[in-house]
This record gives sequence, structure tokens and C-alpha cells, in this order.
Amino acid sequence: MTITLRVILIAGALLTLVYFLYQIRRRRLQIDYSLYWILLSVLMLVIALFPQIIIWTADRLGFISPANMVFLLIIFLLVIRLFALTGELSKLNRQTAELTQRLALLENNSALRDDAV
Repeated sequence: MTITLRVILIAGALLTLVYFLYQIRRRRLQIDYSLYWILLSVLMLVIALFPQIIIWTADRLGFISPANMVFLLIIFLLVIRLFALTGELSKLNRQTAELTQRLALLENNSALRDDAV
């Protein structure tokens, strides 16, 4: 792993970690949502500080370059997060539709009561 890649990983991991901690502190981001990003930042920091881990793993898995494995790992983890967020979005859309339907029924019942009186 080149020194340039290591420096980029360390800088990126530290900047991401500081950014998310800042967002949590300002109460703009909930801890449970940022936990994934904090763990990803720590993972990238460990990979950058101890490149022998990724070099050994890349060699065992047959990657030509450890950098390729790092990029594949990042893409894989982002796709997993995207899938999880898609599931959460689907659930929120379903809940919004149910809430809208309940509100419409309540307003309809209220209007019927007003007409009866």
C-alpha cells in the first residue's frame, strides 16, 4: 500500500470521524445513524495504520493490489448501508401512507359528526 493511499485513508478517516462527532454534538445527527460511519472511519484508520492486515488479506484473496481491496471493501460497505437505508425508507413510506389514511378517516368521521349535529 503506497504512502499516498495511507495518508489519504488516515486523513479521510479522521475528517469523517471529526465531522460526525461534530454533527452529533450539535444534535444534527442521531447517534444510532452515525454509529455506522464512525465504525467505518475507525476501520479505515486501522487499515491505514496497519496496512499489513489488508496486504495479507488481499494476498490471500488474490487481489492484484491491496488498494483494489480497500476500494472494493469501501464500495461493499456503502452498498450494504444503502440497502439498509432503502429498507428504512420503505418502512417510513408505508407508515406515512397508513398515517395519512388514518388522518383522512378521522377527519371524515369528524365531518360526519358535525353534519349530524
